[in-house]
Amino acid sequence: MNEMTSKTESGGTLMAAPDIMVDVRETFGVDVDMKVPAFSQADERVPDLDETYVFDPDTTLAILAGFAHNRRVMVQGYHG
Repeated sequence: MNEMTSKTESGGTLMAAPDIMVDVRETFGVDVDMKVPAFSQADERVPDLDETYVFDPDTTLAILAGFAHNRRVMVQGYHG
């Protein structure tokens, strides 16, 4: 197991915190001036990048705003 997939005493997965900030416009193609926390290194749970995927702007912005401000976001349907 690597550092990011260590197990806690209760059996849950222990993950490091995001360690970089990324620009939403550059990373997700959503036209907004915003930076969000991200991980600098992917692990085995991260799928391969699909260069042809187009993020839905409204849904993506809601999810990213939740991450950026440590708020819960209910996700269903297309992104869920």
